[in-house]
Amino acid sequence: MRFSFNQLERLFSSHQHEFFVAALSITRNAAAAEDVVHDALLAVATLTSPPENLKAYVYRVIRNKAHQIKQAQRLDDSRLDLDYIDRLSLNEFKIEEKVFVEQALEKLATLESNQQQVLLLKFFSDLSFKDIAEIMDSPMNTVSSWYRRGQQQLQEKLDE
Repeated sequence: MRFSFNQLERLFSSHQHEFFVAALSITRNAAAAEDVVHDALLAVATLTSPPENLKAYVYRVIRNKAHQIKQAQRLDDSRLDLDYIDRLSLNEFKIEEKVFVEQALEKLATLESNQQQVLLLKFFSDLSFKDIAEIMDSPMNTVSSWYRRGQQQLQEKLDE
């Protein structure tokens, strides 16, 4: 049984920003992240049967494709392109909160890649550790450790 394109369309409509952030956390490049999300959705649309958890499956495909593109294009691993996150996310905050969020995003970009990915998926996608573990193909305890260490390091950097 094939799942309907309406399911995928509704999922994309409600999680477009989160999907992009997930791809961006790996590729560190906005254009590449957009390509990743597009390619992932096309791949999922060709499935012959629906996955058990469509949302987690889409995230997993995004993560896999992001790693493929990053390797193929040898994208710069040193700086996370936060411009897109800033434009979409900061509109939700009051002016005084925007300064803090901008600083937090800058400091987040200095964390180790797995910690960044977990924190971005948790903060911007509000996913459970179980879903993040499935997406990252890692044990849930490992994911929660990356989260705790990343959160602790981020707090230390913000306190400097």
